[in-house]
Amino acid sequence: MSDKSPSERFLTSEILKVERRWFAFRLIATVGGYIALTLILNAIRTTIPVWLLWPMIIVQFGLYFYIFGLSEARASQCGLKRIVGVILFTVLAILGRVNDWELLIIPAVVATMLFVSARTKKLSAEGQAILPNKV
Repeated sequence: MSDKSPSERFLTSEILKVERRWFAFRLIATVGGYIALTLILNAIRTTIPVWLLWPMIIVQFGLYFYIFGLSEARASQCGLKRIVGVILFTVLAILGRVNDWELLIIPAVVATMLFVSARTKKLSAEGQAILPNKV
């Protein structure tokens, strides 16, 4: 039987729900921004001035790598060793830039991370700080 009180179990489950939803929101919003910016760039790439094109491309790369950085951070919260996560998500990010593999890799990473995030029972350090200390 669990040594946690009902209130601690309730708080833990609610904090886990918030962490999962916040991660899902950030990941999906980032992917949505990346897709929107990619579509805009594909539509206006030939007519836009270069001084405006390059900052948009830099923002697009930032969003692309943020998808993998965010996924790596959540994977380490879920129990994946930090160095393994860094290597794994770096390789995936690099492979995604090969031809059009990002069309396969980004959805696979998003689906996998949402599934892993939903299955985890570990609180982040910030979530554990919210729980009351035992005396």
